[in-house]
Amino acid sequence: MKAKPIIIGVAAVALVAILINDLVKKDAHALERVSDRVGLAVDCKILSQDGGRWGVCRYKNGAPASVWLDRSGTWVAANGNAIGVVDKLANVADLQNLPAVMRDYKSPPTMPADLLEQ
Repeated sequence: MKAKPIIIGVAAVALVAILINDLVKKDAHALERVSDRVGLAVDCKILSQDGGRWGVCRYKNGAPASVWLDRSGTWVAANGNAIGVVDKLANVADLQNLPAVMRDYKSPPTMPADLLEQ
């Protein structure tokens, strides 16, 4: 009978760990959902470089995919792959639970040269 409280405790710790991981990586997961909505499977991470907050996504095989710059809570497409994602989103009906993404025609971000090397 002592196994039941142990199992409950382990399950509670696992649930808390999952919730903390989701909160810590919420922006990366949000960018992954954007790509998923247009049919692309990517893994994303958030990096701080050159005074900017960048979302860097890679295809499951490790090849570079989309790069985004966070501008006050809106993710701005910073490379051709990200621009393609924004363009494809125009044809998607369900945009619920997606972060704000856009393409900036007037002042597009300049991606740091070594950003994809990290």
